Amino acid sequence: MKINNLKINGYGNIQNKQINLDEKINIIYGKNESGKSTIFKFIINMLYGSSKNKKGQEISDFEKYTPWKTEEFSGKMNYELDNKNKYEIFREFKKKNPKIYNEDSEDITKEYNIDKTKGIDYFYEQTNIDEELFLSSTAIMQENVKLEKSNQNILIQKITNLMSTGQDNISYKKTIDKLNKKQLEEIGTSRSINKPINKIENRINNLKINKINLEIFKDEKYEIQNKKERIIEEINELNKQIELIKNIKEIKQKNNIEKEKIKITEEIILNNNKKMQN
Repeated sequence: MKINNLKINGYGNIQNKQINLDEKINIIYGKNESGKSTIFKFIINMLYGSSKNKKGQEISDFEKYTPWKTEEFSGKMNYELDNKNKYEIFREFKKKNPKIYNEDSEDITKEYNIDKTKGIDYFYEQTNIDEELFLSSTAIMQENVKLEKSNQNILIQKITNLMSTGQDNISYKKTIDKLNKKQLEEIGTSRSINKPINKIENRINNLKINKINLEIFKDEKYEIQNKKERIIEEINELNKQIELIKNIKEIKQKNNIEKEKIKITEEIILNNNKKMQN
């Protein structure tokens, strides 16, 4: 990467400052507190934004470098990557997202992904270098010339990732996109047709319907069983009544026979009495 020029409209104690850089080595020098570290921070914040997160410091970069003497808190930077692509970045630090232009001055901001928290992480998409790696290798603050153990670990991890995967960091978004694509191709979604997940959903729906039908049949079975028991009770009751009627009928028949016998006997006696009188 090669930075061609910086235009600081307002950043920290620097206002309306144009800095053109040579293709070779550039040295920015000056007395203490003259703005050397401010320019360095300006470059980092142009690439990654000015965070309101203190990150373990007493105040955040946003608070520290907000100008006191002007409302203008912005700047512009032109740079060229190793692949010869040239870009111009304009950033208002009070806004989350910068404006990104190509070498033809075309606004290409929308070509980059927008993160709800970080905004447009355009420089990482261009280079695969995040802020931690940038600060651990490409750019080192004066007080961090000697890498701390944590920064060494970050650098080692990212180099390992580059060697094994070709990327210094595994992109969460890209991983999710790949998983979603794999799911769509091999499993499917609720909107797909004839994919395994659709067949499973159809099977589940059929099982639910069968369960409902079984519950209906179960209720009907209980109702039929209750009806059967009631009919059996009624039949038993009717059988008792029939048996009672039968018994009554038999008794009545016996009584009628006895009555008939008595009648015949009485007639015989009567006839005999008449004969005797004659």
